[in-house]
Amino acid sequence: MSKRKPVKPVPRPVQNKPAGKAVSPSSSRALAAPAPLPDIPGGWLVGVLAAVIGFVLYYNTLGHSYCLDDFSSIKENWVVKGGLKNLNLIFSKEYRFGSWNSPGSLYRPLALTVFALEWQLSPDNPHLAHLVNVLLYALTGGLLWVTWRRILANYPPVLTALAVLIFMAHPVHTEVVANIKSLDEILSLMLCTVSLYGIWRYLRQENGLWLGISVVSYGLALFSKESAITFLAIFPLTIWFFMDQPLSRNLRISALMLIPAALFLIVRQRVIASQPGQEVFSILDNFIVGAANPGERFASAFMMCGRYLWTLVMPHPLIHDLGYPQLKPVTFANWQALLGFFVNAALLVWALINLRKKHFLSFAILFYLVTFSLFSNVIITIGTSYGIRLLYLPSLGFAFILAYLICRVFRIEDRVAVWNPNGKGSVIWGLAAGLLLLYSYRTITRNPAWYDSGTLYSADIDQSPNCAKLNYHLGLEETKKGVDEKSGNVTDTTWVNKGIERYSNAIRLYPQYHDAFGSRGLAYFRLKKYDQAFNDYQKSLEYRPGDSKVLSNMGFIYFIRNQLDKAEEVYREAIKSDPRFVDARRNLGAVLAMKKNFPAAIEQWEAALEFDPENVTLLNYIGSGYKDMGQPEKGKPYLDKAARLSGN
Repeated sequence: MSKRKPVKPVPRPVQNKPAGKAVSPSSSRALAAPAPLPDIPGGWLVGVLAAVIGFVLYYNTLGHSYCLDDFSSIKENWVVKGGLKNLNLIFSKEYRFGSWNSPGSLYRPLALTVFALEWQLSPDNPHLAHLVNVLLYALTGGLLWVTWRRILANYPPVLTALAVLIFMAHPVHTEVVANIKSLDEILSLMLCTVSLYGIWRYLRQENGLWLGISVVSYGLALFSKESAITFLAIFPLTIWFFMDQPLSRNLRISALMLIPAALFLIVRQRVIASQPGQEVFSILDNFIVGAANPGERFASAFMMCGRYLWTLVMPHPLIHDLGYPQLKPVTFANWQALLGFFVNAALLVWALINLRKKHFLSFAILFYLVTFSLFSNVIITIGTSYGIRLLYLPSLGFAFILAYLICRVFRIEDRVAVWNPNGKGSVIWGLAAGLLLLYSYRTITRNPAWYDSGTLYSADIDQSPNCAKLNYHLGLEETKKGVDEKSGNVTDTTWVNKGIERYSNAIRLYPQYHDAFGSRGLAYFRLKKYDQAFNDYQKSLEYRPGDSKVLSNMGFIYFIRNQLDKAEEVYREAIKSDPRFVDARRNLGAVLAMKKNFPAAIEQWEAALEFDPENVTLLNYIGSGYKDMGQPEKGKPYLDKAARLSGN
């Protein structure tokens, strides 16, 4: 770049500007359209290349299974598995309503709608969902080029091309593209980009249709993921920096985006407020909630801000979880907290100082800081302290920064010899190719870790050995390897004992870990160590009374001990805690049937069937129940349906 920074363009035709020079500052504030789209020979190839990079880098995820949050969002979400007939529930309930009974704070109905459609088209097929993620990510690459080459028309095309290609290849996107659940991130950025494109086209053509497209697209982005709200700041910043509009017009256009934002916030507030209680964040998910005072909270948050920024600079090693007590709250006596604070503060101050000059780097820094702000835990405390998926949108700002610095080093300001500026094209593209190859290698080699939950936890445990949650989840996966999924019978005691060892390690790291006690109890139960199982269930309930799954498992011990009254009691407690708990209702029905109370048993089974209408076991139970009551004609439709579903 030249020493003179690119600033506000002069509102004149391009041919009146000195060829090959950066646009000069101007005091003119006359109404003008954004700079005309320059003729870029072969420019379309950059968009194609960006899309190809996006597809090729994640091609090796197309055969992957469900992983991590895919289970609560899709595989174990009865609302999503109901397909598009559950659209009303998708738009009127919290994000994990179909898999959790606890209150939540997420509202992302558009992503759930896509999942429901995918399930309806091809039930229980993660390969289709992975393909959709990869294709939409590739499409995002093309849209980024198409949009930003227009917005940055007064800057060397090399800068925009580098930024888009760096973004597409950056390894921090592995968690977003390789994990089906993170479709919400992909949709959000893609739709916000369409919205920016619509604004540019509106200002060029004065066609209100484009502005309407922009408003609608932004609304869809918000209903994809809440963090799109940060674009309320990005829109006016982008218009002011690059589109040469009077402040009044900028504010009018930006104010239109408040319409979908207000609609989204109103709907979201009603949905979240309709829940019985508020979500409580666990220290296991976000260690910052364990801070003793505001000072510790801010220090811990800034320590993580520094870690996130370093991950963008040096994306190795990549890890999905750095939870408690692998990381614990710190004070500002911690050097990482101080460094994180001063680096981020310095970036903000520099950007603000250079804001009036319309320095490109000022915009890039503000883009990063604004889009990352909601995830920083500085402004608000969120449900996680670390997740590289949260860098997806902010990483575009980082890509702008890196592309600018490369151009600055080589003093690139030429907008005529676009692909060989200053005769340095071979050096620049050689450097870019090297960086993209390194990024691509890291991305491709990281993707296999996301094949399923077991491969992910196994890959990351060495990098985060003291994370209680990671130990617990690895224990779940190891136990599964030793248990037949359908019957629940142990097939390999070695794997079950390995799981127990992981649960015990999680309890050592966090002695109040109720889930670890509950799962260890279930593992002991599988090994027929009923007394040890019962003790762990009691311990789990001590730390989280009313846990429906633990109560249900405890009920089964009572059942096999023929203590039917106690079994009925705890099953009813489980259902009271979670009325949508299918297993507890099924088991309660079995107990009632054992007590010859068939009408009450059928009532429980039919209630469970509302949440799992194709459950063959429930259908057979209901049919048999009516038969035992002497009403086989009522039971026949259930038995027939069960036979059809079983293929008999």
